[in-house]
Amino acid sequence: MVLSYYLIKYPYALAWHFKRWLGSTPSVVFYCGTELDPVIFAPVQKYLKPVPVVAANRRLQQALQAQGIDADVLPVFPDGVIMARHAAYKFPVSRIRKICISHGAFNFKRFASAESHNMLDAYCFTSETDVANARAAGITSGVAVGYPKLDRAFDGSINAQTRRALRESLGFTTDKPVLLFTATWNRSGIAAIERWYDRLAEFTRDYQVLVTVHPWTQSHLRERIAATDGVVLIEGYDILDYIDLADVCIGDTSSVIGECCALDKPLITFRVAENERSVPAVMAMIRRISRQVDSTDELLQVLPQVLAEPDALAKERAAANRMMFDELDGKAGQRAAELILRYFPELRPEPGAPS
Repeated sequence: MVLSYYLIKYPYALAWHFKRWLGSTPSVVFYCGTELDPVIFAPVQKYLKPVPVVAANRRLQQALQAQGIDADVLPVFPDGVIMARHAAYKFPVSRIRKICISHGAFNFKRFASAESHNMLDAYCFTSETDVANARAAGITSGVAVGYPKLDRAFDGSINAQTRRALRESLGFTTDKPVLLFTATWNRSGIAAIERWYDRLAEFTRDYQVLVTVHPWTQSHLRERIAATDGVVLIEGYDILDYIDLADVCIGDTSSVIGECCALDKPLITFRVAENERSVPAVMAMIRRISRQVDSTDELLQVLPQVLAEPDALAKERAAANRMMFDELDGKAGQRAAELILRYFPELRPEPGAPS
């Protein structure tokens, strides 16, 4: 358990009980730890009454407000909290009901402590396989709902019209393939970004290049990517439309690979050595669903082959999707909302209310 839990536990609990006695505790809030969290929650929120947002700090509060999201800031003392990361320790009262929605596509890295997960009343994993893996790690709060962040790709929200509008906004043509590069945190020990970040210019003659990187990526890497002519570094956290536009996705061990697989995109991944953060079964899955390379030189050689045979690993991708997501039906947000309503029935919308 993180040290801050023990530092705030008793003062927080005292304040929570006092505010409850005064009748001034809010019912349910959505705790927002990063700018990604509202993207994760949006496909769930549409099936619920509006849930007040609480930011982790004032910097994040200001960033959310700049996006038009009104947010309070910690500390708050609710009766219940929904979150998109296992941050139950920030609400250290057992009587506060706590629900978490997974912020990643499947668990591509090792689980955080079972203790932190089990402080939650329920953790919404992306599949029954994910739940079983968590249970083997001692996590008992898991429930499979799917991955709400993917719903827009399967409910008709992303379509030929939105695809055309995005292509036009980027200035992309239809005569050159679109590549999407992605990478996990460069200091994780299982990233490959340093093999390609300074060689993207070699791709821009024959391809149109998109890049998305982990939010913690060091600034000198991001700056070099952003400064490369003909390369679009995607800003923001909702990258589903960009994945949809891509003809090939290129990565390492980032969970974005799971999203690319869900959209049945041909995959190329850089081989990386396993370490204490990697999951052997996930590393094996990545090998099955992607063409693997060791260098940018090799990537340049195999790209035409992968583009010529986009369905070469389609069966393997379909099998991986069943493992990671159970169903890709555009209804994961609805399933997560139904689970939330078991704990917070006061969030049920009025009949006929717009979603």
